[in-house]
Amino acid sequence: MDSLITDGCQISPGARIERSILSPGVRVASGAVVRESVILTDVVIEANALVERSVLDKKSVVGEAAKVGGIQPGKETLVAMIGKHAHIAPGMSVEPGAMIGPDVVESDYLGAKIIRSRDYIQTLRQPYEI
Repeated sequence: MDSLITDGCQISPGARIERSILSPGVRVASGAVVRESVILTDVVIEANALVERSVLDKKSVVGEAAKVGGIQPGKETLVAMIGKHAHIAPGMSVEPGAMIGPDVVESDYLGAKIIRSRDYIQTLRQPYEI
């Protein structure tokens, strides 16, 4: 499949990249799938994660077996957006059209394992705590 993978990316054996753009420093672990997405500098996508129709900003992390975005045939095209330095917890699901703001960490999700379409999650920490 046609993708643009820049110098400095680390794609582990068993990872799949389809119709996506990966910026320098991106790391994709074994078993992870990146499909129809834009991944910016120094993003980490851990093992068995799925990223579809998403934009991930710099230095964000997608935890093991997490799902970000999705392709919904026959429905409106929605893109999941992940902010700079945001962390998606292992096993978490971020539906198409959801947005995670910058600097969000696992405690900011308040125990939620699914972020619904059109939801926007912001960090709960104060600026001096980041």
